Amino acid sequence: MSQSGPNTFRNSLMDSQEFTITYELVPGRGSGGKRLEKILQLAENAKADGRIKAFSITDNPGGHPALSPTSLGLDIQAMGVSPLLHFSLKDKNRNMAESQLFECHRHDLLNLLVLGGDFPRYGFRGQAMPVFDLDSTQLLSLIERLRHNFTVKKGAPGQAMGLPVMDFFAGCVVSPFKILESEQVWQYIKLLTKIQCGAQFIISQLGFDMIKYEELILLTRDQNISIPVMANVFVPSLAVARVMNTGRVPGVILPDTLLQQMEAEAENKDKGEEARLLRAAKMIAALREMGYAGIHLGGNNLDFDSISFLLDQAEHFAGSGLAKEVHFPDPSTWYLHNDCSEKPKKYSMPILFSSNNLIHEQIFNESGLLFPIARTVSLKTLDNTFLTKLYTYFEHLIKKFLFHCRMCGDCTLSESSYLCPQSGCPKRMVNGPCGGSINGYCEVYPKEKLCFWVRSYHRGPKPDCNTIQAIKPIPPKDWALNRTSSWLNYYSGKDHCRLKGKGRKTNG
Repeated sequence: MSQSGPNTFRNSLMDSQEFTITYELVPGRGSGGKRLEKILQLAENAKADGRIKAFSITDNPGGHPALSPTSLGLDIQAMGVSPLLHFSLKDKNRNMAESQLFECHRHDLLNLLVLGGDFPRYGFRGQAMPVFDLDSTQLLSLIERLRHNFTVKKGAPGQAMGLPVMDFFAGCVVSPFKILESEQVWQYIKLLTKIQCGAQFIISQLGFDMIKYEELILLTRDQNISIPVMANVFVPSLAVARVMNTGRVPGVILPDTLLQQMEAEAENKDKGEEARLLRAAKMIAALREMGYAGIHLGGNNLDFDSISFLLDQAEHFAGSGLAKEVHFPDPSTWYLHNDCSEKPKKYSMPILFSSNNLIHEQIFNESGLLFPIARTVSLKTLDNTFLTKLYTYFEHLIKKFLFHCRMCGDCTLSESSYLCPQSGCPKRMVNGPCGGSINGYCEVYPKEKLCFWVRSYHRGPKPDCNTIQAIKPIPPKDWALNRTSSWLNYYSGKDHCRLKGKGRKTNG
């Protein structure tokens, strides 16, 4: 195993007296070339400077193929700087994810930023097939088990065996910059769920609304969250700002007011270069005052001289109270600590949810009137192959018509307001949304289809934004059950509910 020396990133971030700075590297497509040479030179300069404690390395950003973060991470580690690898799930199943965790551990690449990842886009001869076998909560649960004594069960290949303890330092992401209540509340619910699953630090999505940055810090204090929180500060060029402003970067909001200011700054002799660096420096100073443990810095066309100037100016602006000066909100944004305090409006449960929930309670809840007979009939059916096929066909007919069911064999309808994530969400998210939605619309179908979890929010019981809580995460789906009856799997204890003589109670 590689011995890379002290983990400067973990040591810095866990030291409450330090303000941790990381910088994001985007390796791009190919195994070498001038772009990679510039990245390595920047890393060398940063190593000599000493203020940057880790280099964050993206994993196929934008859904396009690029040099793997492990490869560049080894180069960065050899320089004596801690790499922070993005570990995304869009193009690897659970076996590949576990295999890559073993690889990371073998090479002492222990700092991981766990995320679902952008939906795969164009690659070799067309668009790649999305995987999303696990979501970020499920991978964090796997990493948490690897951090302790994870024993492979008897019957698995190689039989029962204990895996060595793997001391990963795994973090998660959250977006506090959502426009709609239905998006934002779910983001915070999922954040708390990720922490429950083992996340050891938090990095925010990039944004330009300083009230939203403060909202995230206030939420962590309200929830007594003790793990460190870093703010993502991105320094866009004018060209990138124009792209972000149109909503073409998943989950990123760049308001018109900021774009207009950047357009005006571009009239200066330096094309607005100093202005964008000073704006980022003021943001860093303001975020440090808010109580963030550090900043996760990134941007376009930044050489080390620009980064060094930016960090120097951030130190100069410290304590100046500049948050209002760099505050660029979207005028229609919903705020947790302002709008949530308003008197709640009367809410009547949608009839579709109420009727589905009533039927579900009677058949699948142990206290339901029809539960005993439904379970008896279902278990008797398993004794006859023909009846099993007939039963499965009957279930498919009903659920295909009502819920666009894809017969995954492990139904989660009751956990998502009786909407099916297998057919309704391109990433098949079962534990809450990804971070890619903009104005309520799905990352994959912008301005065409609402985010699946926005629809779920409005269709079922609304979570109380005054008492945001983690949900009990649904474990990974067992794909051996695919194309089988989820009802039979439920009553026989094969699905995620693991029924053993008792029915499950719905959580809405």
